[in-house]
Amino acid sequence: MDVKILPLNGCLQIILAVFTLGLAPLLTWLNERGWPKSLDEQGLTTRGGRRIAWSDFTRITEVVTRLNSGGTTVHYELKHPQGKVVVAVYRLQDGQQVFDYIWQRLPERAKKQ
Repeated sequence: MDVKILPLNGCLQIILAVFTLGLAPLLTWLNERGWPKSLDEQGLTTRGGRRIAWSDFTRITEVVTRLNSGGTTVHYELKHPQGKVVVAVYRLQDGQQVFDYIWQRLPERAKKQ
């Protein structure tokens, strides 16, 4: 299963790029390298090209971010010995379906912690 990221609003990208002197697009790209690119029965591949087997994941953490506007966003961090993979359901096309696919394949020990 290929995982597609929903793009940010074009005007927002331009404004961020101008006010950060071009750093925002670079930092966004670097951050998204730790997001899933594809999923299959053996594991997942990150956008940075790292292949991780499902059995390598040791923990899943739900991260809730409170926004100044009063809203919240939720993403999940899948921990493995070399780092983490971020699954931002709200930024992925069919994000809940992607998360459900991942959840079904994670080892039980990762879900319990």
